[in-house]
Amino acid sequence: MPELLLEVGCEELPPSFVRKGFEELQANVTSRLQEAGISFGQSTAMGTPRRLIVQVLDVTERQPDVQKEQRGPALSVAYDSSGHPTRALEGFCRGQGVNVDQVRKEADHVWITKTIHGKPTVKVLSELLPESIRAITFDKGMRWGTHRMRFPRPIRWLLASYNGAAVPFDMDGITSGLQSRGHRLYFPEPFQARSLQELVTGLRERQAEPDPAKREQTIRDQTPKVATGKPEMSPELVQENVFLTEWPTATQGAFREEFLELPAPVLVTAMAKHEKFFPVRNSEGQLTNCFVSIRNGGVEDIVRNGNEWVLNARFNDAKFFFDEDQKHSLEFFLEKTKGIIFQDRLGTIHQRAYRLAELAMEVAKATGASEEEIEHARQAGLYAKADLSTGLVSELPSLQGAIGSEYARRDGLPDPVAWAIRGQYELSLNEKIDCEGARTAVRLIIADQLDRLAGYLGIGQAPSGSSDPYGLRRAATLLIEAALRWPARFDGYAELAERARESYLGQGAELTPVIPALSEIFASRYEAIFESARHDLVEAAVRHDYVGQADELDPQGVRFRLKVLEQISIDVAFVQTATRPQNIVTAAVNKGIAFAFPNPLQTLSLKALQSADGEKLAKLASGAAPAIGNAVNAEKPGELISHLKKLEAPVNQFFDTTMVMVEEEDIRAARLSLLHGVHLLFREAGDFSKVVIPGATTK
Repeated sequence: MPELLLEVGCEELPPSFVRKGFEELQANVTSRLQEAGISFGQSTAMGTPRRLIVQVLDVTERQPDVQKEQRGPALSVAYDSSGHPTRALEGFCRGQGVNVDQVRKEADHVWITKTIHGKPTVKVLSELLPESIRAITFDKGMRWGTHRMRFPRPIRWLLASYNGAAVPFDMDGITSGLQSRGHRLYFPEPFQARSLQELVTGLRERQAEPDPAKREQTIRDQTPKVATGKPEMSPELVQENVFLTEWPTATQGAFREEFLELPAPVLVTAMAKHEKFFPVRNSEGQLTNCFVSIRNGGVEDIVRNGNEWVLNARFNDAKFFFDEDQKHSLEFFLEKTKGIIFQDRLGTIHQRAYRLAELAMEVAKATGASEEEIEHARQAGLYAKADLSTGLVSELPSLQGAIGSEYARRDGLPDPVAWAIRGQYELSLNEKIDCEGARTAVRLIIADQLDRLAGYLGIGQAPSGSSDPYGLRRAATLLIEAALRWPARFDGYAELAERARESYLGQGAELTPVIPALSEIFASRYEAIFESARHDLVEAAVRHDYVGQADELDPQGVRFRLKVLEQISIDVAFVQTATRPQNIVTAAVNKGIAFAFPNPLQTLSLKALQSADGEKLAKLASGAAPAIGNAVNAEKPGELISHLKKLEAPVNQFFDTTMVMVEEEDIRAARLSLLHGVHLLFREAGDFSKVVIPGATTK
């Protein structure tokens, strides 16, 4: 069956735009074919910096005919008193292209069954393809020349073929056809292609490989062969080179050996991040003065010489700043941060350094650190941002943390401190937190994000809609991930967030309370973090009820409750029982009815209950509380469920025999206090009122 081929040719796209572009174009085309009722088979997408290509196989040649029911005028309007058609009915029939005798009477109106004939696919494609191109969403777009449409780079040609023939359409003066182009330098002349096979063959003959997987394999094969050592080929850098080139060719170059005196992060950053070159190491793992670049054309010697010149020039600048930095200590650079503003209302980086030092110590204490690790956290917080005032970071901003770490080691700071200063930007929270340096780094990350959140939320800069200019949602996500990866239990961030705010207040800043806004941001992140879990169970694990605690600020608690709920929510009878105490106490709270709120089971008078089943439930609940607490602290879902299920029958028995909302205030208060205490025990597993029971209806 017919093949559809679309190629959007343009100036070189940024590397990060290429895969997104051809994948989204594929999705746009196929979804619109479905909406148009045109059936099709397998689809393929690929691309280079200069082209986005989509192929769809087995595309039917026309839309199917559709039967449509159309209502006409009311019977009283369609026919006169003699039963003859009126002008209104005749006009309706003319408009629909049918005869009056094709009308049928149903209920109070006339109806027709109208056949809408499908359009030829090529005609549909003439509208569908330009819509699909315009619908690609890029972070940035541009206009060029007199064109009005926006695209990341100027579009130069449009190849659109269906069943071997051109699909005619125009996009802002750019007319589609059957022509493509090869490599910009070597084969700029257009050539014709009517199918993907013809296009791919023609491109490869003209030194343009359209398949990213083949370009990647070429890079992975060639780079080690030309390198006089082991090239450092990170997946990210390989992918970037894949989408920087159409015909990748590996070439080794070298920079002046004197620059090997620079810190390794400077060398690697300049080569990999700035120039997209692969650093080369020797057999001992040390950096050599060689690098491998992936060229997209040009004479090899000329390209190599140009790369070497650029890299030597960059290293020469870096060495100047490095030599100047060597004249000063990290303490000197910390002092210089007095001249760097963090935020107008939140002070300088220097003030922030002392907040981070204090807060990192508090985080260390909250996470069970030794005295030595508490001191390491303090030092890491104090010097974490000192390198922002160094010459090297001013020249190469992406070296933040890496340079601070190098200078910390130079100044004799403990290795975990240097480790943490670098790890605050580079540590993957997917790694195990199993050494002193990693623990210190995560504590610094926590302090850094809490300080940022407390400051910006305290001056009213909470995210709104899609706007989050200060990255506060990302900061909250980092805090949640840090807590979930931490190897031991700690109590979450509520108290630490207050400490962060107090540090600002101690420096004279004016901040409003931050817990409500912080809780809202945290609550919004869990659904994405626990994306495989049921939404209602995630909401139940976060807990929002009359108790009023900031439970969302305890990520480890949310995770534990979610594990419990995933096991126990299938027991519908238990879920219904667990919601009974909460429902009646919530109603009492809303009505302002008094009862013992803190420590209800400990302060409860059994005699005041005036209920034998109430006394039995109270004794059982009080006896179960320590075991329930132990199960929660040890994070043992099975044990918690076992203890909670022992309360199920006594709770139902109490409700079956005892009226809670009696007239006598002291009896009512005692019974509400009992149910409040029981709810607090059930609540350790989550807010059961949020659990959706299949088949249940909500009022």
